[in-house]
Amino acid sequence: MLAASADAPDGPIVDLGSGWGTLAIVFARKHPARQVIGYEVSWFPWLVSSLLQRLLRLHNLSFRREDFRRAELSNAAVLLCYLFPRGMQDLARKLARDRCGPVTVISNTFALPSFAPDEVIQLDDVYRTRIYVYRRRPRA
Repeated sequence: MLAASADAPDGPIVDLGSGWGTLAIVFARKHPARQVIGYEVSWFPWLVSSLLQRLLRLHNLSFRREDFRRAELSNAAVLLCYLFPRGMQDLARKLARDRCGPVTVISNTFALPSFAPDEVIQLDDVYRTRIYVYRRRPRA
């Protein structure tokens, strides 16, 4: 997922459904000059990830206990996803509905319904995991 974000536009990196924060932490360390935001609705994983952010002193990272489906994501440059199929359907509807600038969507395992990926990376792991990359340009 890091490699897929290499040519993404400048701007915030947003982890949708950030869970325990591990992916957001990796991105915050890799891109210290960029804002990284994780959205998580589950209380305990949000608490743990928020504590990790403070312990690791990652000032470019924040976690919000909020549903990404209701969040304003129009300024995000990169959207990171490891969502269940219903979450991907909700994201596809949100992307189709909301006005946004150039954004790169990088999804682990699950594709965005009704969107054709620009790239599919198949990992050499036991599951042959697929990473779907979508590079969207702003609508007029």
